[in-house]
Amino acid sequence: MSDCQFRIHRVFVSTKSSIVGLARVLIFLSACALLPQQASCSDDRSPIGTGLDGIQYWSTELPFLDVFKTSSPWFSGTAEVWENHQPLDLDEHGWVRSLKDGQQAKTLMMFGPPMWVDSVPRFPTGRYVVDYEGEGTIEYYRAHVVERAPGRDVIKLDPQPGEGLGLSITSVNPHNYLRNIRVIMPNNAPPGEMFNPVFLERLHGYKVLRFIAWMFGPSNEDPAFTPHTWSARPTLEDARWESTRRGVPVEIMVQLANRVGADPWFSIPHLADDEFVRRFAETVRDSLDPKLKVYVEHSNEVWNSSYPQKAYAQERGLALGLSTDPDEARTRYHAWRTREIGEIFEQVLGRDRVVKVLAMFTEMPDLSEQALAWDGTASHVNALAIAPYFGYELGLVEHNARVERMTLDELFQELETHALPEANQFTIQQAKIARRYGLPCIAYEGGQHLVRLEGQPNERIEQLFNAANRDPRMGRLYTRYLEDWSRATGGQLFVHLMNCGESGSAGRWGALEYIDQPRAQAPKYDALQQFMGN
Repeated sequence: MSDCQFRIHRVFVSTKSSIVGLARVLIFLSACALLPQQASCSDDRSPIGTGLDGIQYWSTELPFLDVFKTSSPWFSGTAEVWENHQPLDLDEHGWVRSLKDGQQAKTLMMFGPPMWVDSVPRFPTGRYVVDYEGEGTIEYYRAHVVERAPGRDVIKLDPQPGEGLGLSITSVNPHNYLRNIRVIMPNNAPPGEMFNPVFLERLHGYKVLRFIAWMFGPSNEDPAFTPHTWSARPTLEDARWESTRRGVPVEIMVQLANRVGADPWFSIPHLADDEFVRRFAETVRDSLDPKLKVYVEHSNEVWNSSYPQKAYAQERGLALGLSTDPDEARTRYHAWRTREIGEIFEQVLGRDRVVKVLAMFTEMPDLSEQALAWDGTASHVNALAIAPYFGYELGLVEHNARVERMTLDELFQELETHALPEANQFTIQQAKIARRYGLPCIAYEGGQHLVRLEGQPNERIEQLFNAANRDPRMGRLYTRYLEDWSRATGGQLFVHLMNCGESGSAGRWGALEYIDQPRAQAPKYDALQQFMGN
C-alpha cells in the first residue's frame, strides 16, 4: 500500500488566468507526446488512475447491486448462539448444502460501524429484492420481510446507526439446497446491470483502474487465500467474491474496465505459475475492449518485509544463483519475474497492448537503478513505478508526542513545508533514473499517508488526522502534490491508492469516504476530478 514496513490496510485546479491555463495544457500535451508507445495516454483522459477498495462486507464502496456478492463468509451459529465455530457443509462454490440439527448458516452484508458517518447510514435504505434457487428458509436481521414467494423475498431495510443487513439460512433441503442467492439493493439501473450506478459514476474519467485490492485484498498474497493456480481462481459461479478468500474473477474486473473505459492494471501473485499467467492473459484478451491497454506487474511491493513475497523472492533469487547477496538476489528475482510475466502477456495480447511495470521502493532509488541495470531489464519493461506518498513520517512512534500536540494549522504547515517537498524529491530522483533508461516514471499508488503506524492508541491523533483528511486544505495540498508530480515526471500516470474507503485508525486512503459522499465534502476526490477535468 505504501512505502513503509507496516501496511494497514490536485491536480490542476481551475486555472486563474488564461496564460497559466495555456501553459499547463502545453506541458500536459508535450508530456503525452513524449510517452513511449506502450505507456501513452488516451486522447481524452488525463493520466490519473485509481485503485479500488477490497471486496468486504464493511466496505463503503458498494460496487455491486447484488450486495450478497460482497458478503462475509458463512459462519455457523444457532438461534441462541451468534457464532459457535462449527464447520459448515458447503459445495464447491460456497453454497450451504446441509445443516446439522439446530445449526444456522449466517452471513453479513453492509454491516459494521465503518458504514456510518456522523450517525447516518451510508448505504441505500428501502426495499431489497432477494432472489434464490432451491428450497430452504431464510431469515433476515436488521430488515423485515414485506413480500414472500417461492424463490423471491422483498425485505425492507431502514436501519438505525450501527446496524446493517444480514441473513441466516435456518433450514435447507439437501436434495435441492439454496443457491444463487442475490440481494439486490434499491436502484434505477437498467435490467441486467451488475454494477452500482453510483459506483460507476464515481469512476468516470479515470484512465487506469488498479485491481490489486480485488485480487489480493488485505491478505496481500497470503498463500492460504490468494489463488496462484488457474484451477484455484475465483469463478463467476462462486457464492461471493471476497478479497481475502480468493478475490474477484478476472472476467468481472475486465467487465468493469470496459464499462468505465479505463485501462486495467493487474498485479500477478508472486506464487502464480506460468499457466495461471497465460490463462489470465487469454481471458483478458478475449473480453477486454481492444482499444484498452493492460498494465501488468509482478506481485506487490516485493521489497516490503511485512509481506510473504519479499522472503519468497529472496529465496528464489538465491536458489537461482542470481546473486549471493540476499537483498540483491531479491531485487534481481523481482526484475526477472517481472520480465517473464510481461513477456507472457505480450505473447497473448501483443506488444502494443501491454505496459510491463517494474514497481520499486520509492525511498530507495538505488534499488531502481540496480534492477533496471541488471541483465538489460530496462529494455524488457515499459515503465518504472513508485508510490510517492506524503506524510508517512508523521505516523511513526517517534513523532507521536509531537503530533499529538499539533493544531490542525500546524499539521498542514508540516505537510506543506516538509512532507510534500520530501515526497517530491524522491519522485525527482526516481524520474531521473527512469529517463536515463528511456522509461517513464509512473505511480502505482499514492496520496496522503496520515495513519499511525506504531505506538499505543491515541484518539487525539486519530481526530487530528480525520479532520485534516476532510479539510478543504487537503484538496489544495493534492493540487500542489500532483502539479509537483507532473513537473517531475513530465506528466506521467499517477494512480491514487483508493477510490473509496472509510476513514479511521487503519488509514484515510479513499478519495471518498463513502460512495455517495457529496463532492463538496470530499476534498481529495474534488481535487482529482478538477485535475482530470482540466
